Amino acid sequence: MDKYNPNKIESKWQEKWARDKEYVRKENEREKYYMLDMFPYPSGDGLHMGHTESYTASDIIYRYKRLNGFNVLHPQGFDSFGLPAENYAIKTGVHPKVTTEKNAANYIVQMKMLGLGHDLENMVYTSRPDYYRWTQFLFAKFFEGGLVERKTDTINWCPSCNTGIANEQVEDSKCERCGTEIEQKEIPGWFFKITDFADELIEGLDKIDWPEHTKKNQRNWIGKSEGAKIKFSVIPGKRSEGKESREEESLEVFTTRPDTLFGATYMVIAPEHQLIANTKQQITNYKEVEEYIQKAKNKTEMERQENKEKTGIKIEGLKAINPATNEEIPIFVADYVLGGYGTGAIMAVPAHDARDYEFAIKFNLPIKQVVAPFWQAENDWYDAVREDLETVERRLVYALVKNPKDNKVLLLKWPGYNTHTFIVGGVEEGEDLVEAARREVLEETGYKNLKLIKEYNDEVHVKYCAVHKNQNRYAMAKCIQFELEDEERTKVSDDEKAKHEALWVTEEEAEKLLEYKNFTYFWQMYKKGEEVFVGNGNIINSGDFNGLDVTEAKEKITKFVGGEMTATYRLRDWSMSRQRYWGAPIPIVYSPEGEAKYVGDENLPWLLPEDVDFVPTGESPLKLSKELLERTEKIFGKGWTPEVDTMDTFVCSSWYFLRYPDTKNEQEYCSEEKLKDWLPVDFYIGGPEHTYMHLLYARFWVKAMHRLGMIDFDEPFMKLRHQGMVLDKQGVKMSKSKGNVVNPNDMVSQFGADATRLYMMFAGPLEDDVMWNEEGVKGVYRFLEKTWKVFNEIEMIDCGPDCRGVDEAILGLYHKTIKKVTDDIENISFNTAISAMMIFVNECLKQEKLPAPAMKNFLILLSPYAPHITEELWVKMGGKGSIFNAKWPKYDEAMLKDELIKIVVQVNGKLRDTLEVDADI
Repeated sequence: MDKYNPNKIESKWQEKWARDKEYVRKENEREKYYMLDMFPYPSGDGLHMGHTESYTASDIIYRYKRLNGFNVLHPQGFDSFGLPAENYAIKTGVHPKVTTEKNAANYIVQMKMLGLGHDLENMVYTSRPDYYRWTQFLFAKFFEGGLVERKTDTINWCPSCNTGIANEQVEDSKCERCGTEIEQKEIPGWFFKITDFADELIEGLDKIDWPEHTKKNQRNWIGKSEGAKIKFSVIPGKRSEGKESREEESLEVFTTRPDTLFGATYMVIAPEHQLIANTKQQITNYKEVEEYIQKAKNKTEMERQENKEKTGIKIEGLKAINPATNEEIPIFVADYVLGGYGTGAIMAVPAHDARDYEFAIKFNLPIKQVVAPFWQAENDWYDAVREDLETVERRLVYALVKNPKDNKVLLLKWPGYNTHTFIVGGVEEGEDLVEAARREVLEETGYKNLKLIKEYNDEVHVKYCAVHKNQNRYAMAKCIQFELEDEERTKVSDDEKAKHEALWVTEEEAEKLLEYKNFTYFWQMYKKGEEVFVGNGNIINSGDFNGLDVTEAKEKITKFVGGEMTATYRLRDWSMSRQRYWGAPIPIVYSPEGEAKYVGDENLPWLLPEDVDFVPTGESPLKLSKELLERTEKIFGKGWTPEVDTMDTFVCSSWYFLRYPDTKNEQEYCSEEKLKDWLPVDFYIGGPEHTYMHLLYARFWVKAMHRLGMIDFDEPFMKLRHQGMVLDKQGVKMSKSKGNVVNPNDMVSQFGADATRLYMMFAGPLEDDVMWNEEGVKGVYRFLEKTWKVFNEIEMIDCGPDCRGVDEAILGLYHKTIKKVTDDIENISFNTAISAMMIFVNECLKQEKLPAPAMKNFLILLSPYAPHITEELWVKMGGKGSIFNAKWPKYDEAMLKDELIKIVVQVNGKLRDTLEVDADI
């Protein structure tokens, strides 16, 4: 028997597949399936192990679907525009086109080396004119449809890359590509109106099979907030007594909590807000305000929103009018409010917003509670509300009493209610709250001398049945904290003793004994300090709206002040202009009057000029192209000028999957027939790092085309799965800078492509990170050696259904293996499928004879994972044509049952017997 030699086998089959065009898409009537993996940027480093993992996973699905009778589209291409090639050109003087094509050729060699079944005759390169002409064509359709516009805006600017970048390309205030701190810069540029599709982008997530965390992250990025827009009048200085006049200036805010409007005690505007320029003459401390604004301009949006001490400055000379209370409130400018989000102004309600609370504490501003936490006694409680009883409102006070000698706290034990509380009692009309609390402590516990420690600001509401009064109570309670000055006490009445017992307990005991939420609410404040209540409850201190729940109050208060219920979004329009060279030219020219005009279909592709200097200056390199200007004037006339920015590379990758079904079509980006045949993509595999950029932009692109009537579907990828990262053996992400990269070429040279593929799938679930371990590769290599041995050393016999002379157990395991591998591929559980095949091979090695038909089918099971060895053994077993033209095997349900199972009999935990019984018993 020849020894298993992957290098010899694999190169042979790769050459044959290429010669036979085995993976070139065939036109036939079979049911179609579109299997896609994210195309790579062709860097000089070549494919890495992360590519190997995701591409192997998609290759398994491709081969599995093909074996199940589908006509599968499994294309590949290159996201070949981008800054790395341009930066390399700056260093070496080599044109980006040259390095891109060279690197792409190396990638293709590596893909073939791994045995990947891509259709390499229908590839796309986003940097080639035959592709980007259609990028330009689709841009023009968006331009004509009003979905892209040119405007001046503050954008993220990378001073290292010397270009603007979109919000989605900023990570922790740094450029996601080079890591340089981002600056804010106001420049003109082109923007896709992705915000017009915010609701559609959210709603569409419900109908696609994507990981839940990816859908959640997209929803959070889009950031829909439902609330109200409300206007606050702005007046100079202080209003004259009794006058109701208003100036024309106003501040509009968007708030998700219009129910808290009566608690707005100040306003904050962004440094960019137009009010500052409009009221410059009225602002008496304008110089200070201007200095603050200049400092804010040097910070990124991310820095301004970090959880650190808030900064700000009061605008002297202006006041806002709270439209609910008609009271004057101060206006501050602070950098934590962003001009591009919402309206650039907020109403601050420090009692119910943590950020507003911090700011209010720092600047000593009023804090007014307008929402009270509310609880109702549940049905299984002794004091549950009864529908047949009247409800009486009562103002209560809770007294939290501590003995400083031993740090114990005083609780009341209520036998009738089977619970514990603070000291609690009613507050009479006009009675001082602290005095009421002292009175209750004296009456219920006898303690006379109390030192006031704290009056808690919050009020809580609770509804319960006062069983001893035979009525429901709606209680509005506040809490007072005391310490004993001494232990002198008077006698407690027998009536009070009959109702409850006073107990001194440790804080740990109190934590366990206090059950009702109205008491634990104040207990947490006692332990941790006062916290802002941001939840739902009932409205207080809000005039006629008192007593409403927050949901009802939102609409009613909004209507009361003439506001409007609406929604806002965190999502910003997509800034797609780049001041760099290596990108698709924007097909726009400008008339002598500055009017933007599409260059026209007849002038596509609008070619990227080559007479440029790549060194970035902060201005677009195309601005210095003599050829581009001459071309523009020749076509459109003297005085016409070309657009000199290029497109963000994510524009090119937002639609590439639409080109694959029809790459040779020179008349259209894709024919209507091919679009209907293949789109949308059935299954997409790629990294989760693309959640906020490529995956979001591609969804927008398809929805925009759908709105324009260009396609009849509105989601690009019906099913999506992510692969995890590949880490080194210390658990550190592989990177060239750390010197811990494992090269797929080395692994294939040492162990073969099949073993490399198998290890990447066997190391764990696809979505989990893979900890690289070369011993693991050796382990799967031994599995392939065993497989080779089974087919070369053990006798294979042709037999019918009965298969006499073959161990029945191996036949049962064979059918179980078919079911397991089939189910696991359907569930993307590749590691457990491989484990099942390993178990089967180990059992086969114990046999003297094996059924040839079953073993041929086993090769089909293994083939998506290890295509080379299975092709070789398939031929050895007499298989006709490629194994990938065979049919996926089916299992026999009857063969899945174990005939007998063992049952262990135990008595008092001791083994007494084992019984063998029928599995169906």
